[in-house]
Amino acid sequence: MFQFWKDIGVDKNDPEIFQLVRDEVYCNKQNVKVDELLASNKARKEINKTRQMAWLIYGFCQFYHNETEWTNIVHKFDVKDFQISEIKNNYKENFAERQYRMMMMWLKANKLETIEKIIAELKKLHLEIPETFASTSEAGSSTTRTDPFPSVDGSPDMKRRKTETEDSDSDSSVDSVEGNKVNELVDTTAEKLHQHLKTVVEGKCGREYGRAVEPVDLVLLKYTGQKDNDPEKQREKMARVVDEGNKLKGDITVENMFERAKIEAGDIEKDKTSVGVVGAVGVGKSTLTKVIVQKILDKKILSNASLVFYITVGTIDLERETDLFELLFSSLIAKGSLSIQEAEKEELINFILQDPNTVVIIDGLDEAKTENLHSYPDVLPLKSAKPMALLYNILNGKLLENAYKLVTSRITQFIDASPEYRPNFILEILGLAPNEQRKLARCVCGEQFDRVWKILQDNPALLECCVVPVNMLMALNFLLGGGGTSGNMTVTGVYIAMLNRYIRSKHCSFEKGMNVVKKLCDLAFDGWQKNKSLFSDEDLEQFKIPLATQQAFVNAVVDSEDGLAIQILQQDKVSYFVHRSWQELLVALRLVLFMSLNEFKSFLENAFESADLENVVKFCFGICKDSVFKKARRLSPAAQVGEIEEKKKFLGSIAESKAKKLSASVIKSDEEHFMQQWFHLFACLNELGSDDISLPVTKLLPTVANMRGSVFSSDITNMASLYKLNNTTLNLKDVRLSFVGNALQSFGKFVKEHRVKFFTCSSFDEFVLRQCPDEQLQFAGSFLPHVERFRIYPFGSLRDSTDRSRKNVLTLARSIKDGLLQIDHPHQIKSLELGHIPLGDEGVSILSSGVGKVAELDMEGIGMTSVGAVKLGEHLEMEAILDISGNEVGDIGACAITKSIHKLKRLVMRDCGITCKGMPGITQNILNSQTKIPCLGLSENKFGDDGAQELGKCLHLMEKLILCDCDITSTGANALAGGLSKLQTPIHKLDLGDNPIGDLGVAAMSKCLSNVKSLGLGGGRYVDRGCGITSDVVSHIASGLLSLQEPMDSLYLSYSKFGDDGTKKLSKCLHQVKRLDLRGCGITCTGVATLAGGLSTLQTPMDELDLGDNPIGDLGAAAMSKCLSNVKSLGLGFIYAKRGCGITSDGISHIASGLLSLQEPMQYLNLSYNKFGDDGAKKLSKCLHQVKSLALRTCGITSTGVAALAGGLSTLQTPVRYICYKV
Repeated sequence: MFQFWKDIGVDKNDPEIFQLVRDEVYCNKQNVKVDELLASNKARKEINKTRQMAWLIYGFCQFYHNETEWTNIVHKFDVKDFQISEIKNNYKENFAERQYRMMMMWLKANKLETIEKIIAELKKLHLEIPETFASTSEAGSSTTRTDPFPSVDGSPDMKRRKTETEDSDSDSSVDSVEGNKVNELVDTTAEKLHQHLKTVVEGKCGREYGRAVEPVDLVLLKYTGQKDNDPEKQREKMARVVDEGNKLKGDITVENMFERAKIEAGDIEKDKTSVGVVGAVGVGKSTLTKVIVQKILDKKILSNASLVFYITVGTIDLERETDLFELLFSSLIAKGSLSIQEAEKEELINFILQDPNTVVIIDGLDEAKTENLHSYPDVLPLKSAKPMALLYNILNGKLLENAYKLVTSRITQFIDASPEYRPNFILEILGLAPNEQRKLARCVCGEQFDRVWKILQDNPALLECCVVPVNMLMALNFLLGGGGTSGNMTVTGVYIAMLNRYIRSKHCSFEKGMNVVKKLCDLAFDGWQKNKSLFSDEDLEQFKIPLATQQAFVNAVVDSEDGLAIQILQQDKVSYFVHRSWQELLVALRLVLFMSLNEFKSFLENAFESADLENVVKFCFGICKDSVFKKARRLSPAAQVGEIEEKKKFLGSIAESKAKKLSASVIKSDEEHFMQQWFHLFACLNELGSDDISLPVTKLLPTVANMRGSVFSSDITNMASLYKLNNTTLNLKDVRLSFVGNALQSFGKFVKEHRVKFFTCSSFDEFVLRQCPDEQLQFAGSFLPHVERFRIYPFGSLRDSTDRSRKNVLTLARSIKDGLLQIDHPHQIKSLELGHIPLGDEGVSILSSGVGKVAELDMEGIGMTSVGAVKLGEHLEMEAILDISGNEVGDIGACAITKSIHKLKRLVMRDCGITCKGMPGITQNILNSQTKIPCLGLSENKFGDDGAQELGKCLHLMEKLILCDCDITSTGANALAGGLSKLQTPIHKLDLGDNPIGDLGVAAMSKCLSNVKSLGLGGGRYVDRGCGITSDVVSHIASGLLSLQEPMDSLYLSYSKFGDDGTKKLSKCLHQVKRLDLRGCGITCTGVATLAGGLSTLQTPMDELDLGDNPIGDLGAAAMSKCLSNVKSLGLGFIYAKRGCGITSDGISHIASGLLSLQEPMQYLNLSYNKFGDDGAKKLSKCLHQVKSLALRTCGITSTGVAALAGGLSTLQTPVRYICYKV
């Protein structure tokens, strides 16, 4: 029974489930009806959909507990006899388990995902429903429902609920009173939390230099760094771009981030309400959380939010144990705003644990050092534990599973943590777009904007760092105070200058300031070493920082006379640095100014390997710059300046060592992280500004690389300066970048200076523009003369259906056209992908004059009509490939394009609104071409049998014809078969998948198998309805195969429900087909046994056999394991449908044994979506040398299984091509 709960996502460790099982036994013994059991329930609280559905299924099965009656119901469910037999055989002794299995099979087959859908379907079948369930359905979207699960504390001696019907009325009244008390407690607590959050948000409302700062937009983008070393995941997402393009429209915003998280989470429940936010130091992560809190309070997002908790990791004492209640309510407890009894505390926690409308925001996870953030034990909510253990149990869903969760961190620290603690949906804050930088500068500078902005433009190195908001504000306040005469300022220089000016201001006398800098450095360093961010009065006294001095630094916010707007310390009963960057700067100052050379070397020897020291290291390099050091040494008379040159040389030596290590590294998976390490090194050297120290590093720069992720303008300029210094050229293969700020323009200059060259080794190597600011789109086409493959991802500002978006799209179109017209040779661009960018007819008209320079053009879903199609058709060149799928070009547009079909190697017009009226014109254009058409795709155009009859006239001119889901019946199939029968040379491919041609159509096609090398009669990639092939007609297919002189290349029969009988007929002719697709055909272990028998007789192995999404179980896996030598690629799992074959660890034992017996490795083995877990992974780890590619997505593998696989990989002499898994 527990497997049932697992199947529908209910944690079997939930003590309430055990109580439910006890109730089941109790009901059976006492003959208590289900609705009576429900009526006796005392718990009145909100529950989530999964638990409601679990109760519904359980109750329905109990309601029909007679086995004979249940068998009749199952037949109404239309569950196949062979499936019933298999379930009965597997669960002979457990009728309840058989009920659950059959019920779940029916739910999945009919996609019944909600209670309302289930009840509606049951009513259609005229099945009686317990009245309590019916009333639940009628309640609709009511937020208050009776919870059928008991309120329990998890202890073994839980009190049994009363079930006597005579007590039900009194129980209900008690329930009502108790429920009202809980609701009142929740409401009161929520109000207190909201009042506290208002002060948090209002305390952070920006006032810079005496004037209010208007809100500015931060650029958000989905973070694509590989968090679980899963290359297949990236490839699969690329393949799904077309399918999901219409679902994921527009920019990622605060308003839609949780909705996007739900879509991205797939079948992982804990990730459906979790969002991660990463970004560089000072990029605005904390500000974003304040914006989210404000929008929640204003009911603009998560309008049903009940309790909202805001946890700042930097203000938590990480060494003191606490419980979940104290962690969540620490802000109210500290202020004395929450007075609560122990019983109320327990009630409140029980509510929070189950409430789906609770919101938890965890800001600054990186404030805790990450060396040990890889594994935490499970904790109980009311038991004391270290705060990080509680936080990580929240993140992995062990606590507050149903709550909305948002966590922020710096990138490296977050990605270094174990995958189980990270949300699937991670956003990266890219900072301020150029127009937002100017907007912020105008707000802060007022009338002085023009002067300040000119100084910034004269200091490009500083301006490029201003994409980070904290750097922007610091620079603006520095310049407003009269700074900025130097033409080569750095971020470190600005920090030092601001600190210097401050200690000389009226807030702090010169002597006091000079003395206190050393003390602040000691305080910061001590906290850093102890992983401590909160400082008590005792800590401040230890470093002799008096109260007056504390106040001087705490209150330094705005002073119009001095032009200051900085704050270093903040106090609220305890003290802490207002931004981590101040603590990092002070740590760096202590290292450079107050430490001996030996101490300096000891601390920084491995600094480049520590993510926590990243900013500290950069500040150290910046302080050692000659012009900055002159100012830094003035901060304290205790500064040790005699060893600065030796310290500078040491920094150069560790930079060179890091460069050597990176140069020797073999990039295996996380290329984005690899490049970020180079960028960090470039930034450090730029802060130092010494050619003598940088030159040895330039000799180690990579000459060949891939670039992925997000790049800032400063990254590009820092990199360019080092490549120029040594006159080195960077050769890029695969570039997939989001450009922040002016980075696209900077990168274009870098390319034009011939410091960068592009080359491709495979079709996967391309230049992908994933994101850039609107005003940078004009530079997008500048790369076209330098690249072979160019793709623009349809990011939000190109697709948000506004005037701004339309302007951006046309700007992009003109830029691409200008780039194409700079190219001299036709087809110099091997591929240009513009899919799902709403170019429309106007954009197509702009681009059309340059398309002759492109060999393969993807214009899928761009909003083109027949007008644009006519214009495009006039400019097509010979040997081109064109995809215009998803555009409503209609019959006129399709005819216009096919006038040039003789020029095209491949033409794809899927879902283009082509009807039977347009087919005669298309056919005539094909006949007029008088040449072979390499490939024509017309899937999802509903031209039906009339269109098929037209195409039957020109099959002699076709090499590949794709006609999936075109409403073709047996009549159209007969017409196509007639055309095939007349061919003297076989057609390479004909795909009729997802057309209802039925037995008659398949019978017709089976008579002409000799005239088609590859035939598709199955279900499509995302549609699983097939062609309606039954067991009877498989005889015709088998007969046709046996009559062939040569084997077919491929035969696709997926999602044809012919079951084991049909499989038995096919097993006799496996030697006549090289690739056979039998996914989702209702094949059980019996059918697999016959297939295995056929395979065992083969003299030449099949190229591929796919049995994914068939319930073959362990017995079927055992049968297949005996003939693995007779198939090169085997599919026992279907990634896109997310369904496996029911193989457990026992079945994996047989497969592993079969692999070990092979003379040569298999090409590919797909075991995805089979729940064999870590045990199965361990068995597979011993035979990885026997398979070149292995897919293990969502197999219940945890970090234990991954470790076993990693151990197996480490012993290989020849690398596996890829292993795909999902933890």
